[in-house]
Amino acid sequence: MAKDTSRLAVVTGAGSGIGRAVALALSHKRLTVLAVGRRLPPLKETADMATGGVRVLNADVATAAGRAAIVDELGGDRVHFLVHAAGTMPIQRLADITPDTWGQVMATNVDARLHLTQALVPSLTPGGRVLFIGSMSATKPRKGSTAYCTSLAASFMLQQCLKLELAQYAVLVTNAIPGPVNTRMLQAGMVADADVFPDRDEYGALREQGKLIEPETVGHFYAWLLTQTDDQSYSANQWDIRDQSHHAAWIGSRGLYEAN
Repeated sequence: MAKDTSRLAVVTGAGSGIGRAVALALSHKRLTVLAVGRRLPPLKETADMATGGVRVLNADVATAAGRAAIVDELGGDRVHFLVHAAGTMPIQRLADITPDTWGQVMATNVDARLHLTQALVPSLTPGGRVLFIGSMSATKPRKGSTAYCTSLAASFMLQQCLKLELAQYAVLVTNAIPGPVNTRMLQAGMVADADVFPDRDEYGALREQGKLIEPETVGHFYAWLLTQTDDQSYSANQWDIRDQSHHAAWIGSRGLYEAN
């Protein structure tokens, strides 16, 4: 199968976790992927694992300079898919949240998603799609995760507003919850102080039950969502990987929690 050079995907946070899984899944569909992240060695690992064309860019989307680097790297290339996968989740007591730590979470989880989308509007193709990686924490408060929960709630409303704003460009926007995913971010939560982050026990129990979803499964889901769903379904639904109504379309008979 030839590489589809007519469709370019920009994936942030592509050096690990969900971002890497999405970049790889899209590369398997022979799209061209610009994999963006803060650390170059993991990005190179992502590119080495890919079956299609993956370009890497070491850039911090939480900074204006990082976003400008993405625009420069694209040059005049058109973008068909923009995936906001970069994210950070510090575990902190309320007393330990400083203006700097709060600002960093908002810069990565909210500001970057707004300003990168703004910067790429001239590059987004009509019929293109923007995907926000959501979280159950957008609506479920968690002790020890105040900044993260607040940022994901703001991110959800941001994508709702961008859905309205980008309609004039025929660009579709949606949000998709990946469920509890076996990433380093979640693993860090599972070893946190239970007094600071009591939900660690909930996630630990899910791990013991085999109910953590692997990043590769999430990548497969998001690639299907971006490339196979019709326009109305893509933008109208608030997607959740655990919703069984769409499982047959992308996962078939394989269980959601089965390893890839």
